[in-house]
Amino acid sequence: MKKKGIVLILAGVVLMITGIAVIQYQEKNPVPYFVLLAGVLASFFGLSFLFFEQPLPKRKRSALILLLIGMALCVFITTAFICRWHIPGLSPLAIFTGCFLSFTYLPLLTKNRIEKWMQFTDKTWHAALLSIGDLIGLAGLIIGYLFKEMHWPGAGLLIVVGITILALSLFGWNKVFGNQIIRIKIAEEKLQDILTEVKEKNREITDSINYAKRIQEAIIPSIHFIQESLPESFIFYQPKDIVAGDFYWAERTGDIFLIAVADCTGHGVPGALVSVVCCNALNRAVKEFNLIEPGQILDKTRELVLESFSKNGGNIQDGMDISLLSIHGNEVKWAGANNPLWMVSANESQLKEIKADKQPIGKTDNPSAFTTHCLNVKNGDIFYLFTDGYADQFGGPKGKKFKYKQLEEFLLEVQSEPMEEQYHKLVKKLSDWKRGLEQVDDVCVIGIRF
Repeated sequence: MKKKGIVLILAGVVLMITGIAVIQYQEKNPVPYFVLLAGVLASFFGLSFLFFEQPLPKRKRSALILLLIGMALCVFITTAFICRWHIPGLSPLAIFTGCFLSFTYLPLLTKNRIEKWMQFTDKTWHAALLSIGDLIGLAGLIIGYLFKEMHWPGAGLLIVVGITILALSLFGWNKVFGNQIIRIKIAEEKLQDILTEVKEKNREITDSINYAKRIQEAIIPSIHFIQESLPESFIFYQPKDIVAGDFYWAERTGDIFLIAVADCTGHGVPGALVSVVCCNALNRAVKEFNLIEPGQILDKTRELVLESFSKNGGNIQDGMDISLLSIHGNEVKWAGANNPLWMVSANESQLKEIKADKQPIGKTDNPSAFTTHCLNVKNGDIFYLFTDGYADQFGGPKGKKFKYKQLEEFLLEVQSEPMEEQYHKLVKKLSDWKRGLEQVDDVCVIGIRF
């Protein structure tokens, strides 16, 4: 389109030079005036073509600039006529300005209108036809004015025709835009109805999820129940959504206190559903099958979870990773599925990790019995049970993961402080690290000092 524009500009310049040259010798002959007018129109068309390939926002700015130039010339000419300034060539300037607006600004305006129209309807011929009407009407007025200045016959007819076409075009634009406004109003009403329905559905879903949260909270032991047996402890539990795939579990059987932190597949509603199945399996393993060894509890829990997920013959891969601690006085036993246990001995600056079995509570290739680790515990020793949510949180100055190494260093830094103070510092550290970023996973950390 740019090449066509350049060709038209060059052709127009040639025609204008030719017309001006002939007019000097044949002033009364109308032909050179038409040649001159054709050159002007060709040049202006070529100028508008230079902007045709621009993106719509840039093309709108270009059209606005051309309009402002044309309007400035119109203001000047109108002022000159009203004030009766004797300026040579004022009438040709008026014709020039009319041509400028008609054949530079209007083609760009037409292109912009058609592109905007395509957003609402595929019948873009309305905009094209009415824009052509604008163009013909203005051209009729310009040529009629030229005929009048040159005292040629037909000037009045051309002006009347131009005004009539412009009036019809204006009526057409008003009709089309009126219909479009009606369509937009109808669409807005429909959209409002849809939004109202979506809001109602969203409220119902949120109410259901909030009710599910109350159910999940009911199956999770209270902090008071845990701190009755473990007064020097904290629980940092922060779901990503209203309900969570992470959960903590505790049970007392005789003199033995069992506590665990688990991370089920997924988070939100799917994770919460899996957590209910896994929590129920843990309860059954202890209460129904009377198991107290952590490894045996995890073996039975896996069996019960697989049984629950295979009742309809489906192939569900969901399950959980877990860190399970059994406490009987100073006798402590532990077993883990993918989730390790961290220990910090009193007055030491080194963290010891007890590695978990590399298999989940769920479907896995080559399953084996979970290992029960017997641990020697002294007064002042601290155990940390956790899921991967804290270490996997993105944030910091570079938006990277917190990672286990940094979590280990932070726990060593605060391990000498009271457990409640450790809890508050863990919460603040995570909040500062996120820096406004979205929480990526459920977070659960339990600390226990013996």
